[in-house]
Amino acid sequence: MAVLGKNKKVSIVSIASVERQMLPHLSVKADDPNEPKDKYYFVHILFVLMGLMHFLPMSFFVTANGYWMYKFRNVSAEITDTSRRTVLQTHFTPLCAISNTVPSLIFIWISTLFGYKIKARPRILGALLILSLCFVSATVFVNVDTDSWQTLFFCVTCATMVVLNSANAMIEVAIIVILSKFPQSYMKVYLFGQGCAAIFNEILQIITLAIGTSTTASALLYFICGTTVMVMSLFLFHITKYNACYRYHASSIVEDTKKEMLPLSEARKIFKIVWPGILTMGLMQLTQSPMHHTITSLVVSQNYGSGSAWSDTYFVPVVTFLLADVVLLIGRMAASKINKTFGAVRMNVFMVIRMFVFMPLIYLCNAQPRKHLPVVFPYDWQFIIILMVFSFTNGYFYNMVFLDIAK
Repeated sequence: MAVLGKNKKVSIVSIASVERQMLPHLSVKADDPNEPKDKYYFVHILFVLMGLMHFLPMSFFVTANGYWMYKFRNVSAEITDTSRRTVLQTHFTPLCAISNTVPSLIFIWISTLFGYKIKARPRILGALLILSLCFVSATVFVNVDTDSWQTLFFCVTCATMVVLNSANAMIEVAIIVILSKFPQSYMKVYLFGQGCAAIFNEILQIITLAIGTSTTASALLYFICGTTVMVMSLFLFHITKYNACYRYHASSIVEDTKKEMLPLSEARKIFKIVWPGILTMGLMQLTQSPMHHTITSLVVSQNYGSGSAWSDTYFVPVVTFLLADVVLLIGRMAASKINKTFGAVRMNVFMVIRMFVFMPLIYLCNAQPRKHLPVVFPYDWQFIIILMVFSFTNGYFYNMVFLDIAK
C-alpha cells in the first residue's frame, strides 16, 4: 500500500484491485455457470424496480410541480403569473432540493457506518414500507382542502419528503450489499432501472397533460402509481425468499451483524485506498444538487404566456424533464460501451469545474421569478443545449464511476 501511495497514481480502477484483496466481500461477483436460472426474469425485474426506487419516489413529488403551485397559491386571487408567486410557492422549490439532498447524505453515512448491525433485507423491507406509507399519505392529501392551513401543509409536505428521502437512502446502501452477492450483470440491470425511473414518471406526466386532466387529478394519478410501484416492490422483495436464484446468491455471503467496527488504524488504511472513489461520488452528488429538476424547472419558454400549448404547457415537462432524462440515460448507456478510465484527481477537478460552469449558465437562462440576475440566455435552444450537455456528462460519469468502483 505504501508503494501504491507513493509511486503510483491512484485511479478508481486501480483501487479496485486492492479493494478486492482487503475487502473481498464488497466486490461484485463474477458470473457463475452453475447458478440457478432466473426463471421468468423475476430477480432481474426486482432489481429494475430497485433501480426505479433510487429516483422514482422523489421524481413523483417533483413532477407534480403544478399541483404544489396550486396547493400553495394565493387563495384570495387566482394568479398564474410565474413572476408573482407566493412566498410558499417560491420557497418550495429550494426546500424541495434541500429535503432531497441533506437527508440522503446523512442517512447514507449513517447506513454505511452502522447499517451492518441490521441485515440488508430487513432494512430494505422496512424502508419500502415507509415509502409506501409516505405515498399513501400524499395520495390522501390530494383530495383534502388545505387552503385554510397552507403553512402547516407546507411543513407536513417537507417533513414527508425528508422521511421519504431518508428511507430511500437506506435502500440505496442496503441494495448495494445485496447486489455485491450477485454477478455484475445484475448491477447493470439495477443501473438501467435508475435511468428509466424519471423517464417513466415524465411520460406519465405528458400523458396527463395531453388528455387534459387538472393538476390535482394529475397529482392523484402520480401518487396512485407511486403507491402501486412501492407496494409491488415491497411484495416482490418479500417473496424473493422463495426464489431459488435469489436464495443461491443471497446466501453466498453471510452478513455478520455482531461484528465490531473496524479499529481506527484499519479504517485509516482502507480510507487511504478508497478515498478517491468516495470523493468522486460525493462531488457527483454535490454537483447534481444545483442542477436538480426542482431548479431547472423554474426556466420557462421564451414565449411563455403567449397562449401556445408548447410554450405554456409542454415546454417544462418535455424539455426540462423528459428530454433531459432521455439524454441522461443515453449518457449512462454510453458509459457501458465507452468505459474510459480517468485518474481520480482529473475526475474530481472535472466535477468541480463542471459545477461552476453549468450552475451559472442555468441560472442565467429564463428562470422565473427573478429579481437580481439578468437573463443572458433568453432563447429556448440555448437552454436546451446547456441542459443536454450537462445531462449527458452527468449520466456518463455517474455510471462510469459506479461501475468502476463495483469492479
